[in-house]
Amino acid sequence: MSQVLSLPAELAAGIWSAVHEPRVWFLFAISLIGGVVRGYSGFGGALIVVPLSAMVFGPKVAVPMFYLFDLGSATPYGYRSVPKCKWAQVIPMLAGHLVMLPLGTWLLTNMEPTAVRWGMEGTVVLMLLLLVSGWRYTGRTNPRLSVAVGATAGLMGAVAGISGPPIIAYWLGQKDDAPTIRTNIMAYYALTSTAMDVVFLVTGLFTWQVLVYAIVIWPAYALGLWGGARMFQGTSERAFRVSAYVLIGVAAVLSAPVMDVFLK
Repeated sequence: MSQVLSLPAELAAGIWSAVHEPRVWFLFAISLIGGVVRGYSGFGGALIVVPLSAMVFGPKVAVPMFYLFDLGSATPYGYRSVPKCKWAQVIPMLAGHLVMLPLGTWLLTNMEPTAVRWGMEGTVVLMLLLLVSGWRYTGRTNPRLSVAVGATAGLMGAVAGISGPPIIAYWLGQKDDAPTIRTNIMAYYALTSTAMDVVFLVTGLFTWQVLVYAIVIWPAYALGLWGGARMFQGTSERAFRVSAYVLIGVAAVLSAPVMDVFLK
């Protein structure tokens, strides 16, 4: 009983210690920016927040922390789309994603942190090029291809916290109407994010340190989501997307391991 009663005190002490770390306030600002980008455009939050968080805390803290951000913001909202999605399209993607989660989690846990960060770096650059090019897959969908795309996203999501662009490029090029595609994407991410949260919890990646940092930094991300959604009503989409791409590019450069000597 005494251990249970001491938990709030330990959590408060951990939060008090965290708010006195300059690096936490750096990531507070970064998460605010990432939230604005995600809230406005529906993408890009992870591409900004995760690499820079990994630079500061290491991948094994950064990736689980970002999934806790999503658990407290986008995931509950996404569950509204689950009853309305097209299960025939979502299930193959979901199956591929789930199959690769154990491997991706093992890589995140066992690979050397700098190697993981270089993997993140390559993923961010490739995803940025994909987004800037505007390329969309316009061929015919089939279950095998959907499973492969989902598997790719699952592996990338577990190792680097970044799974969105392959899904977006695959689904946005299809012939379904925009509301149906959006519903499928929202449902897919709600379900896969929940699965990721369960895997991280079981494998011990949701550590006390991750929880404390997430509690301190998450409000900035949530505020950014709210602000970005409001900005959508009165800002040029093209201008904002260009700004988002620039921010993602800057984050990719600053978070590269070779920059550690200058930034740490």
